[in-house]
Amino acid sequence: GTRVRPRAGLTSPPPRTNPRTLTITHTTSTMTVAALAKPRVLSERVAKRPMGRAPRQLALRVNDAARDASGSGTKGKLLVLGGTGFIGSKICERALSSGYDVVSISRRGDPPGDPHRYPDGVWNRVDWRKGDCVKPDTIATVLGEGGFVACIHAVGMLLASDVNALASGSGSKPSPGATYDDVTRVTALNAADAAARLCEPNAGAGAGAGFEPGTGGTSKSPVPFVFVSAAEARWTFKAPVAWLEDYLVAKRAVEARLGEMTTAGVVRAACLRPSLVYCFDKPAAMPAVGAFYLGNLIGLPFVDRPVTVDTLASAAVRCVEDGKSAGALDYREMERLAREL
Repeated sequence: GTRVRPRAGLTSPPPRTNPRTLTITHTTSTMTVAALAKPRVLSERVAKRPMGRAPRQLALRVNDAARDASGSGTKGKLLVLGGTGFIGSKICERALSSGYDVVSISRRGDPPGDPHRYPDGVWNRVDWRKGDCVKPDTIATVLGEGGFVACIHAVGMLLASDVNALASGSGSKPSPGATYDDVTRVTALNAADAAARLCEPNAGAGAGAGFEPGTGGTSKSPVPFVFVSAAEARWTFKAPVAWLEDYLVAKRAVEARLGEMTTAGVVRAACLRPSLVYCFDKPAAMPAVGAFYLGNLIGLPFVDRPVTVDTLASAAVRCVEDGKSAGALDYREMERLAREL
């Protein structure tokens, strides 16, 4: 008859609906499909700490389905940062189809149930983690589990406010107080530093024909690292609005540091530079896409041709495994790489 109070800091998980029946609403139609995943169980991932220090919660695994397929990929594990986003989710899909086991870390952790973005069982084949990549230990702890061959950074924020939900392909809203420096530069360099130390590149995924890293004095193959940058990072003039300039300053800072790490031979960093990224499922973006196409066609020097999210994702995965892609790559290179995958 005595009521037992739970320990501070622990709460019961919220009730979940039956995961075996998933109802999806898109525009005016509603459909029901059978979910292949087992019921999800929220379980903590706790960092290993030296004796005498309390463990800290860094990343939560939000599904158990990926555990059943653990080790099924023939090419090793690939870490995708921002895997629940518009671009990141497509990268997860492409990486799975190319033979990788995929782990995603993002603020949301649990991906939105959009049938157009998670087809063919992608949802229950990715090991989704919820964590803050601004904290350096978050990424390092996951990579420290072993078996990772490369890392792709697809974390991004176009507008530092809730209005970003309208510009983002996944409806993402930034954390309160988020800055371009934190979201882009800090997370990318945390990831690059951790990947250089903890990834174990395959023989064909690090150095290869056509790639000549600097003499950094390391016998380890350089770790493939892909950063989703922006075409406008090549501008030699100041952006017309302050927020865009801040956005580009952060992108350029990452590119510069990755260039140094590539020269040192610790990573083989490819910086993909798309302008507008689109898909045909989102027709509202087509007017802007058309304007960019036209601007590029008539030769405006500061306008690059848009790319589809499929092209960008395929190019990112191809950069991991071709053994040579490095440096800044524009839409022409992305289209070539996508054809090779």
